[in-house]
Amino acid sequence: MLIRNTLYNLLGLGLPMLVAIGSMPALIHLLGDERFGMLTLIWAVVSYFGLFDLGLGRALTLQISQLMADKRDADLPSLIYTSLLIMAALGLFAGMLMWLGADWGAAHMAGGVNTGEISGSVKVMAMAMPFIVLTSGLRGILEARGAFGIINMIRLPMGMFTFLGPLAVVLWYKNDLIAVTVALTIGRIVACLAHVYYAIRSLPGMLNDRRYRRELIRGLISSGGWMTVSNVISPLMGYMDRFLIGATISAAAVAYYVTPFEVISKLWIIPGALTAVLFPRFTGELFANGKESPTIFRKALLMLFLVIYPSALFFGIFAQDFLRLWINPEFAEKSYFLLQVFSLGIMINCMAHIPFTLIQGAGKVRVTAMIHLVQFPFFILILWLATSRYGLVGAVGAWLARMLIDAFIMFFQAANVIKMRDVIDQPLRLCGVGILILLSYLPALVGGLLTRTLLYVCCIAVMFAYIWLCIATKNERQYVLGKISSRFGGKHDL
Repeated sequence: MLIRNTLYNLLGLGLPMLVAIGSMPALIHLLGDERFGMLTLIWAVVSYFGLFDLGLGRALTLQISQLMADKRDADLPSLIYTSLLIMAALGLFAGMLMWLGADWGAAHMAGGVNTGEISGSVKVMAMAMPFIVLTSGLRGILEARGAFGIINMIRLPMGMFTFLGPLAVVLWYKNDLIAVTVALTIGRIVACLAHVYYAIRSLPGMLNDRRYRRELIRGLISSGGWMTVSNVISPLMGYMDRFLIGATISAAAVAYYVTPFEVISKLWIIPGALTAVLFPRFTGELFANGKESPTIFRKALLMLFLVIYPSALFFGIFAQDFLRLWINPEFAEKSYFLLQVFSLGIMINCMAHIPFTLIQGAGKVRVTAMIHLVQFPFFILILWLATSRYGLVGAVGAWLARMLIDAFIMFFQAANVIKMRDVIDQPLRLCGVGILILLSYLPALVGGLLTRTLLYVCCIAVMFAYIWLCIATKNERQYVLGKISSRFGGKHDL
């Protein structure tokens, strides 16, 4: 179930990204640089105002999972009604702010496009905000019910429509931002209605008790508010490095830094797909008895590492080749080392998603928020000092240090939720994994593409063998061999 739902999420998140890659050149060509630039800014504004759900979508998943674990199904309808009512109000408020700020924003970001066209586009998208915020809550209901197949049945076409809809408007109607945003708004409304339909089917009677219960607000706002803190501070730390590079080095340096990061950061889709499934699962287990939580935690870590390690290592070893082929040799020369460091840091950060989700699933959302709040000023100071003195190398070094420290703290805090000895009985064996990771980056220093390819394959084989022999338990090996046996026939003995 865990693997199947994760695959659903990967398809729902990954396929629209491929559509985006294919459609963006055509959109740029048809809309023109200025209009396309404005469209991306409108997307960014809508994404930012999406934070007006104040984390209530994830908080609703948490609360529903807790109630189901406690067998308190009778309390679900009033919780859902109260939550959706609050989220509808927040969506209306966000839409009103967007509408009122449309003219001001258009005047400050015209970029060669008619200000009336931009203002009209923002106002059209403002009408979609209540539906966008409500969709977050409805998705939270479906996640709590484990309906990830349904979620991605909606997410996949709507994610593709985000890029194909504007393309269709420009091709068959006219080159106009207002027309494009009308199509996008209709898409958001349809997506919301689809979530309403399937949420009601997934949880029959969820609106039978339409009582607004003020006593439920405190728990929702508390959980959602702390989640919002993490959702705001963490991305802010992720963007500060590029602003500091632009201020202390140059705009060109930002391109050398951001381009490799944007490539490797797409790996975050993988832990994102997994943790969306894990969050309600952890919550249900921890609020029931918690006995299975260490097993789920361990399986999630192993499964994620086996996927992330080969992917990140590929960019670590072939960074220069990839950038040379994708962009040009001059750009590759300036950016390949950054891509190598980013690949290691993203690998570490992907693994930290699991303890982060465990902590939040246990209802300790304040802990993760406080971790990010405490990290923020220290990271900004270290980043500024490192960038000022060592340039791009200093910036990426400060970023990597944050990834390491953040992962260490997350795993340390996770140990307060579950017993880590139930996850791995011999912690020293993890040191072997760390050593092998560092050694596996050495082939990047070797000349010759064929040689590095062979060494890349060897590194993966050695790592997988080490995990099989030293990390995997006997039951896990038997499970894997049993799956192989059932698929291909024959018998296997340990």
